[in-house]
Amino acid sequence: MNGFAPLREEAEKRGRLIKAASERHASPVEACKLIGSFGQAEIKMIKYVEANAERCGIPPQIADQLRNGHKNTEKMQKQVCTIAQRHPSAGPDLDKVLGPGDFWPASAPLPN
Repeated sequence: MNGFAPLREEAEKRGRLIKAASERHASPVEACKLIGSFGQAEIKMIKYVEANAERCGIPPQIADQLRNGHKNTEKMQKQVCTIAQRHPSAGPDLDKVLGPGDFWPASAPLPN
C-alpha cells in the first residue's frame, strides 16, 4: 500500500484544486482541464489497485468503488467540457454542475 498513498494524495490534491476553482467561480475551460487532470489521477489509482490487489490484500470492492467514482468524474467532465466548448469564458456556476461540498466522490471512499 506504500505505492498507493502518493497516488491517493495526488488525487486528493487535484480534487482540492477543483473545489477551489468552484469556490472562486473559475471558467468552464479551467474546470474542464482540472477535472480531466483529476480523472487521470483516478486512473492511476485504479491501475495500481488492479495490479496489486491480490498481492496487497486489497478487497475487490475498492477497485469497484474507484471505477464507479471515475465513471462519475467522466460524466462530470463531459458536462463541464461541453459547457466550456459552448461558453469558454462564462457559464453556470460550477457548484450547480459539480454540486456543493468536496469534490472527491462520496461513492469512492479512499482506502488507507
